[in-house]
Amino acid sequence: MTKIEYQPLNDRAYQEILTGLTNGIFAPMQPLVIRTLAENYGISATPIREALQRLVAERLLVVLPNRSIVVPQMTREKFAQLLPVRVALEGMATELAVPRLVPDDIAQLRGILDRIAATAKTFDARAYLQLNREFHFRIYEKSGNEELLHVIQGLWLKVGPVFTGLFDSDHFRQHANDEHVHIVAALERGDAAAARACMERDLTLAARSLMPRLASAAP
Repeated sequence: MTKIEYQPLNDRAYQEILTGLTNGIFAPMQPLVIRTLAENYGISATPIREALQRLVAERLLVVLPNRSIVVPQMTREKFAQLLPVRVALEGMATELAVPRLVPDDIAQLRGILDRIAATAKTFDARAYLQLNREFHFRIYEKSGNEELLHVIQGLWLKVGPVFTGLFDSDHFRQHANDEHVHIVAALERGDAAAARACMERDLTLAARSLMPRLASAAP
């Protein structure tokens, strides 16, 4: 977590917690304790409390009967419903990005690949999650479609907390960068269809690794 230093603090707290949700820093059913968050972010409790209330109102966090504020549980069924939407929209964003990418963008993506590869060797799950998000959104932001990007960001807020389970799989950890490498190669060739297909496969393979770790909805 990074220190929050700039005004307005309630908005900054809100954005930092959103980033934590997207990056998988906060796991499903993990309580978000106001005092702990305030200490980690280096601010008072009030802006944290306001940010959490806002996130509860947006249904990104939930309040339990004991008044704890937690990340919602993601069920296998809900994740399965979200996956084809993500595959379609993130694949589209990737395809749209191809003609807008310049050599410097490719170089930056290759740099992220190198950093991701290092996380597999050090078992640094948190660094992987942050870099994985950076990799994907560097591409999506080049789509030139702000509405599409906004929807994808909303989807990642829902699924991001379950990404913490990816590094529990030795197989996934060892192959976490495989599809990323194929994506960048297709982007560099300017092959929009191949880039989209590789992105769709990356999302699908990650989901295949995560699904068995998710609880099924109560009957």
